[in-house]
Amino acid sequence: MLYEHRQVGWLTVILLFAIAACICVAAAISAPSERTLSYSLVPVLLVVAALFSTLTVRVTDKRMMWFFGVSGIGRSVALGEIASIRAIKTSILEGWGIHLTWHGWLWNVAGFNAVQIVMRSGTRFAVGTPEPQAVIDAVQSAGGARGT
Repeated sequence: MLYEHRQVGWLTVILLFAIAACICVAAAISAPSERTLSYSLVPVLLVVAALFSTLTVRVTDKRMMWFFGVSGIGRSVALGEIASIRAIKTSILEGWGIHLTWHGWLWNVAGFNAVQIVMRSGTRFAVGTPEPQAVIDAVQSAGGARGT
């Protein structure tokens, strides 16, 4: 393993837990017929918090991978397929989560620092990390890409 970092999205965790708490309070003071639906939303919010609370970026001698939570939701690319990698800044408009932006598919859990990966196929990804230069150095030291 050349590099690994797990970033916690504290804002996401706090907001989802606050929403779950508000739902519980609202359900407790609502009519009994409305409580089941309200209480059924709480486990969904807690699962979403668990799945999207962290983003791990890992670079090995052959692959770069990034995934949310425990590792179920992510990507893995062969270093030999990476054409270029560079540090970028995302904006508040691009937000967090997984979605398409002008940098390509963005995977981010907190902050605005990221690396943009351009694959030999032309596909682009932006991966959030508080340590963009460390990710770039790890990819380049494994012979995966040139910086831009």
